Formats: sequence, structure tokens, C-alpha cells
Amino acid sequence: MATIRDVASHCDVSPMTVSRVINGAPSVHPETRKKVEDSIRTLGYIAAVPQRAPTRRSLHTIALVLPDIGSSFFQKIITSVERAADNAGYRVIICNTNQDITREQRYVNDLLVRRVDGVILAPVSDMSRANVAHLCTQQTPFVLIDRAIPDFDADIMQTDNVASAAELTKHLITQGHTRIAYISGDSRVSAIRDRLYGYRMALDTAGIRYDSSIVFEDNGNSMLFGYHSTCALLRHPDQPTAIFATNSDTAIGVVRACREFRQRIPEDIGLVSFDDLEHADTIFPLLTVMEQQTQRMGQLAVERLHARCITHVDGIMHHMLPGTLILRSSCRRQ
Repeated sequence: MATIRDVASHCDVSPMTVSRVINGAPSVHPETRKKVEDSIRTLGYIAAVPQRAPTRRSLHTIALVLPDIGSSFFQKIITSVERAADNAGYRVIICNTNQDITREQRYVNDLLVRRVDGVILAPVSDMSRANVAHLCTQQTPFVLIDRAIPDFDADIMQTDNVASAAELTKHLITQGHTRIAYISGDSRVSAIRDRLYGYRMALDTAGIRYDSSIVFEDNGNSMLFGYHSTCALLRHPDQPTAIFATNSDTAIGVVRACREFRQRIPEDIGLVSFDDLEHADTIFPLLTVMEQQTQRMGQLAVERLHARCITHVDGIMHHMLPGTLILRSSCRRQ
């Protein structure tokens, strides 16, 4: 396993500088910080923390570690976890990793030092494997939510993204759409990969050729990416008749671009999305969505984590929750 000295040598700085970056010291120059964080990711360095004692007094505190607390989906997860945790007698520490694997690592280390009872984690991406493995080695109970890590056995509560994405795509096809664009997120996230697979599976079943030129993937700001992707699609020489947005924030960007290009929804272009928007049934467009069971997801995660906190639990629990298709008028062809 890589050490601080290995990281320092890799990026040509002192071990003290690496230590300051790990501990979040503000005195490090931004360029140096980025260089060190890149080396940490490349080498897979994990900061050492004190080994947990086999038994300890419960603090009745759990952590919820999320990649983007600004997204409407994760705001719903926060609400559901806090409600379930309160009923179980736990306080919740909420940590926003901001899609940053190094930030996620720092949070995990800090939570271990603080000796929280357990952790509910939505991984930044597949690269979170080392951070999750660290929770295992420190014997800290944890549950994954929304996102899995390939070939890593762990309790997880998530939506059946493959079946849900296939159902959304199939609905577009039944409305007469055969030229369906897809605006996605980071392909290193399991939920995003599963949705793309479901989309492609539905196209294949219907005998529709997959066209990579109308499929966009990104790991940045969902709303902004939705906007720029839609602008590109509306300039495409073979413009799609419908757009599949993988989350509600992306869908907002799609709507903004369509308005700028004077494209009406659904008259000129159809739109579907994962995750319902607040007041989506009363604002334009009347968005057809695949709603996820966020309340149930959070409740199950807290219940499973509580069981692991208070007793030895054998086996792995994998809850695959079905999505709910909410039909409105955003993809109806005239």
C-alpha cells in the first residue's frame, strides 16, 4: 500500500505538504494541492486512522455521505434518511463529497476518527472502492445507497435502473419516437451505466439502431450539461424527436435549451426523465418521469445499518426497488 512518502516522491513535493493536503490545510497552493490529489488517486493512497476498538459505547450518530446534496434526488434521500434515523434514535451527519474522490476519502477518515456508529454512502464512482474497503478494514458498519461498486459485496439499496430506463424508453417508442437522444452522467457511476444499458436494451428490442452521435455522457454539472447537450442535439443534421434525460436536473437544462431554440415540448420534441420535479404536474412541460422510491430507499438503508450497528449480521442484503412511471404529456406525439 502506498505511503505518504510514495505520494510525495510521485508528485515531487515534501511529505509535510502531502500531509497538509490530506488534512485540508488552507495554506497549500491550489496547483500543488491538485498535483498531490492527482498522485493520491493514481497511487491509491489511503490515509491511516486509529484502529477501531472491538467494542465501544454507541454515540447514536450515523453519517450520510453523498456526492451532490444540491441535486433534487439526493435532497429526497437526505429527507428520508433523517426521518428514518430520527425514528431509530440516531442523529445524522451529512457529508457532501461534491463528486470528488479525494474529498470522499477525507470524509471517511474523519468519520472513522469521530467513531460514528455507521455510514450510509452513495459512492462518488467506481473509484470509491478503496474508501469503502477502508470502512471494512476498520470494522465500521456501512450500507451503500443508489450506487454499487463492481465486484464488491456490500449491502445496497437502489433502484432497478436497467428495467426502469428500459420502461421509459419503451414508452417513448410507443408514442411513435424512433430517434431518441440520451443525455447521461458519469459512466463510472453504476446507476448511470445501468440506465444506459436499459435504454439500449429497449432500442434493441424494438429493432431501433443505437446511434452514439445522439448519446452524451459527462461528469460535470447536470443542469449545465443538459443545456449544452440539447443545444448540440438541436443543431444535429438528423435532429432527434425525443430526449431521455437521466435525472431531473439534466431535464431542466433540456427545457431551457428547447425554449431558446423555440422548440415546443412535446409538439416539436419529446422529453422524459428520471426523478420527479416538485410541482412537475403543474408547470410546463408536464414531464413524464420515472420516479424512484427515495423514501423506501432511505428507510431500508437506515434499518439495515441499525441492524449491523447493534448485532452481527450475516450475508449481504441487496434491495432492487422498482421505479414508478408517471405519465404526463411531455412526450406525446401530435
